[in-house]
Amino acid sequence: MKGLIFLLIVAFIWIGSIVCTAWRPPAVSQEMPAFAGSEACRSCHRDIFNDTRHTAHYLSSALPDDAHIKGSFAPGKNEFVYNQWMVLVLEKKKDLFLQTAYMNGIPTEQRSFGMVIGSGRKGQTYLYWDKNNLYQLPVSYYAPADDWCNSPGYPLNYIRFDRPIPAACLECHASYAAAHVKKDGSTNFDRKSIIYGIDCERCHGPAAAHVAFHIQHPNEKTPNSIISTRHLTRQQRLDACALCHSGLRKQLQPAFSFTVGQRLDDFSVPNYDVDTAGGLDVHGNQYGLLTASKCFKMSAELDCGSCHKVHVNERHEMATFSQRCLNCHGTHDTCTVKARAGVMLKDNCIDCHMPQLPSKKITLKLASATTVTPDLVRTHRVGIYP
Repeated sequence: MKGLIFLLIVAFIWIGSIVCTAWRPPAVSQEMPAFAGSEACRSCHRDIFNDTRHTAHYLSSALPDDAHIKGSFAPGKNEFVYNQWMVLVLEKKKDLFLQTAYMNGIPTEQRSFGMVIGSGRKGQTYLYWDKNNLYQLPVSYYAPADDWCNSPGYPLNYIRFDRPIPAACLECHASYAAAHVKKDGSTNFDRKSIIYGIDCERCHGPAAAHVAFHIQHPNEKTPNSIISTRHLTRQQRLDACALCHSGLRKQLQPAFSFTVGQRLDDFSVPNYDVDTAGGLDVHGNQYGLLTASKCFKMSAELDCGSCHKVHVNERHEMATFSQRCLNCHGTHDTCTVKARAGVMLKDNCIDCHMPQLPSKKITLKLASATTVTPDLVRTHRVGIYP
């Protein structure tokens, strides 16, 4: 009998060790790298620093204030009506920006803005803090209509405040955030660790050693201890963008582990079939659509940087982007479409070959509308469209 009990104890210990070994908590952030802070880049890279501060990447997250929140809190423009019983009111009280839910005119829940997500170029959503956890607020902002809208992922007819934000979300809207994911799946963030926006060190790597070296060696012109995209392969450059522009990815390593120059698929993998990438939704997977394009497949050099200059804001500069098309496609005589009077084909290849298309995944209900509005996103599958 004693022998049987001993064997049972050993068996339970062995089974327990298997469970403990097999269980993997969701990805958590590692020890904070040695950042210098983007301000440290200003003295040597003043023009690039000043230009970058106006880009959508740099403004992709921020603390809430009048300068960063784009929606209106003015009476008559600050309500989102869900139904005849439920209304959400957006209010500003002193230094607080609030979203308050009302049921039959009675306030039922109120949360303050804790973080702004998005530059406001296309829209913004907003997060609130509950202790060290982040949640999405129910109402967001849609720039093309200059109006409040339901937050993506939330219902159109019921007010909810319970959508949790994992570290992977901040990985694409901030340069760093230390996070710990508990066994229940909730994510605790260290607020003091957050570096808002996509800044210099998100792409060039933590720069404390770089800054220290060049302060000590001011005459040294060869960059030390920093990532330069000029020395990366095409796939390494693509991976730098694909981290956040290839749709939802299954994490293999903790959020914020990946550093530009590493192989992205060692840290996360896409959740789409590469062979059917041409049918991807236009929202959020520019990498998948680009790599499915004939342009990309026929070029050994084309990457995101062939068209995008990330240090400057070139939004709406169609002629500038079109000139980059002509770098490969010769002159505007390549185009067989007959130009309308007053239209220069060479000034706008983009609207024909990369049109804005309605997302099938993201639809928005505007505060001022009775029907849903599709989110128009410029496709990155370069092609010939009707």
